Amino acid sequence: MIDALFQILDASGVDLRYMLIFLPSRRAVRTVEMALVKRLGRAVLLPHLVALGEGVDDPEFIDDVDGVDVITNLERVAVIARLLAADADIKNLGMALPIARDLVRMQDYMENEGVNASDIDWGALVDDKYANHFQAKAKMLNIMSRVMDEFGAGRVTQTQKRNDDIRAWCGVLDKYKLVIVCGSTASVPATADLMVAVAQRAYGRIILSGKIDGRKEDFELNTNPYNAEQKFLARIGCDVADVVPIDVGGSVIDFLNFCFGNNPDDYAGDKNLSHCHLIDAPSEAAEAAAVAEIAARGIAQNKSVLVITPDAAANQRIGAALGARNITADFSGGISATMTCVGRAILNLLDAWIEGATDVFDKIYVKNNKNLFATITEIVKVYYPDFAPQFVIDDDVSVMVWGAIRNLSDACNAAGIELSVHDARAFIADVLSGVSVRNTPNADACVSVIGTIESRMQTADIVILTGLNEGMFPARGYENAWLPRRIAEQIGLPSADRKVSLQALDFMNLSCGPQVYWTRSRVSGGVQTMQSRFLSRLNARRAIFDTAVGVDVLNCVNMRDAPVADGLDYSPPVAPADWSDVYVTELEHLIHNPYSFYVRHILKLRVLDDWWMGVDARAFGNLVHDVIKDANDLNPNRLIAEMDMRARGLLGTGGVLYHFWYKRFVEIAPIISDVLSKIPNQYREIGGHVKIPVGKSYRTVRARADMVWNDGVMDFKTGTPPNRSQLMAGNMPQLPIEALILQSGGFDLPYGVRVTKTPVMSFLQLKNGDVKHIEYDADTTQKMIDAAVAKVTELFNIYTVGGAPYEYRETGDDKYKAYDDLARIRD
Repeated sequence: MIDALFQILDASGVDLRYMLIFLPSRRAVRTVEMALVKRLGRAVLLPHLVALGEGVDDPEFIDDVDGVDVITNLERVAVIARLLAADADIKNLGMALPIARDLVRMQDYMENEGVNASDIDWGALVDDKYANHFQAKAKMLNIMSRVMDEFGAGRVTQTQKRNDDIRAWCGVLDKYKLVIVCGSTASVPATADLMVAVAQRAYGRIILSGKIDGRKEDFELNTNPYNAEQKFLARIGCDVADVVPIDVGGSVIDFLNFCFGNNPDDYAGDKNLSHCHLIDAPSEAAEAAAVAEIAARGIAQNKSVLVITPDAAANQRIGAALGARNITADFSGGISATMTCVGRAILNLLDAWIEGATDVFDKIYVKNNKNLFATITEIVKVYYPDFAPQFVIDDDVSVMVWGAIRNLSDACNAAGIELSVHDARAFIADVLSGVSVRNTPNADACVSVIGTIESRMQTADIVILTGLNEGMFPARGYENAWLPRRIAEQIGLPSADRKVSLQALDFMNLSCGPQVYWTRSRVSGGVQTMQSRFLSRLNARRAIFDTAVGVDVLNCVNMRDAPVADGLDYSPPVAPADWSDVYVTELEHLIHNPYSFYVRHILKLRVLDDWWMGVDARAFGNLVHDVIKDANDLNPNRLIAEMDMRARGLLGTGGVLYHFWYKRFVEIAPIISDVLSKIPNQYREIGGHVKIPVGKSYRTVRARADMVWNDGVMDFKTGTPPNRSQLMAGNMPQLPIEALILQSGGFDLPYGVRVTKTPVMSFLQLKNGDVKHIEYDADTTQKMIDAAVAKVTELFNIYTVGGAPYEYRETGDDKYKAYDDLARIRD
């Protein structure tokens, strides 16, 4: 297309500065700019290059164009959503919003195609021949059209404004000596009107895409690649045979034209498409990886790569695959503002407030006179530390988001809408989904990833057409649930097959590149796919193209996805010497299962509570401990009342577990009262520490005792406490070490409290059906202290000083098996 354009420029004899050239997209404008500069090799006054769809920029016309009062799409959506929310079947703004957005989209589509919805009597058009739901929608369309006319008060829509701006170019064409429209199919009425105006002038040139050649009856089919071009030629009274071919070198376009026509004869020419390679991938992920593999090979050969993606999801998959290969690419498609840090943070915070049923938003909203933008501004100011993810308030992306929310706020105010937090969340998500955040174009990248429209007038050494599945490439045309297809055709809307026609032309043009790859996935979203009708047409015409390269590419992808396994290391972990403070409760793990100590103490990992598990025995133990710790009145009835109140908060009063717990409260309260009332000057839940000799140094062991007094320590056990033999062997060191801490003055007791050198130990066993006080005298306690110290010292010498690995030991106690999955014991 650029070569064809240059031929027209050279033949005109007109200086570049006096030319006006319309191109398919802004990317095409940049491409032509760079091509002109490269071709001339010097500074030059470029022609006036304009992307089709952009409004007139001539100073003499700007004031007239910009002076038009416009009703924004947001205002229209807000008004329609408010009306729909009053419907008994819709009920609220959140449910009305997507319907309103779809209605506005349909109205814009009709306006774009030259159909004025306000001029149509929808009730008469969609009569009783149609289903009830279509008739109900027709009534709604009548109401919406009337209300929007009244609300608009003479203002034009954004679509009307854009189309008027395009047509305004017709008034400035005579200021130029040469006007060219290049690469457009004239499928949009406003663009077609401009192209007609250009074609009617002696200095006007239209460069059509492809090579329109063949049977007229084929062109009249809605799916034919040249359907839109044929309609344009008919409109200006030009026969297809009168279109002048521009010779830009050899091409397979003639065979492709034959493939996409319906001539029943066999093609007499060359069917060789060996420059095209089909890659039939098993999945979408494999297809994206194949694209990255082809791009990597091209870059290694110093070639440029052009990737065509039909949808945003494919764009993201390919972006991830290229990133995994450290390939820098220029992406045309942006990401939705809902996926940016600032957009996600706002929605996350609103979600949290909705889930927590809080009224924070409502209070701030009312405080700011129900102005959404002021509300969000205050929320950001006050709750900025709570946002996740964090974001920069004044960077370019955030500024775009604030602008979108301000426009939304103005639209809601104009429509008289008051928002709940649910409504605000829905509206903000809707408006941000329409904000596209794009990266700055990267002209230095060897790989470009673009859509089909932006691919027009683009070329590269390697072209990759992705997503060649039916329903994706070609994509389905615009259809909606509001109008039966027959009615859509009756009011003048184009066939839904128009998109097939346009993408067929893109497919043919792109397949004329020097090296072309067609890629598709056999499965998409877990569903088997059907190959694109474009490929089916080539197969039906017995086109000769390559499939061997595709097999090689997929083999390479599979090799990368299946690296040689590096065997797991099952040897027990060896940690650097650990001299950190250790809690006495963790010493039991070191004794019974060193690996669980390693995970718990050194890696500091904890098992999260299972959200699906209800209240268990651990909760009962914590409740009892907390009541004893806080108790000032040890009267049994008071203890029962306090435990009962806390149990109601956890369990309610209707379950079996509550009644079982209450029975236990009645059982344990008298023993708690009796035992604790006899001990003077007691201190509950108190911390302390002691230094244990290790080699030539010491290691600090810390503890938080349930209760201590001048002469002893006590541990409350709602389960089974350690038995005498375990304590004498030093295998359960918690209470003996706490006795040692008391003996050495290591507890944080009030100043002046004197402690004994011969403490006693006791367990207050609060086990179901076996409640009792277990005491050990001073001599027995000392033996248990000595055994515990010996055991702990031995272990510290083994692991802290000796650097022994923290091996896994099988145990029947669930307490020491919490990290079995990390130990891979089942492997």
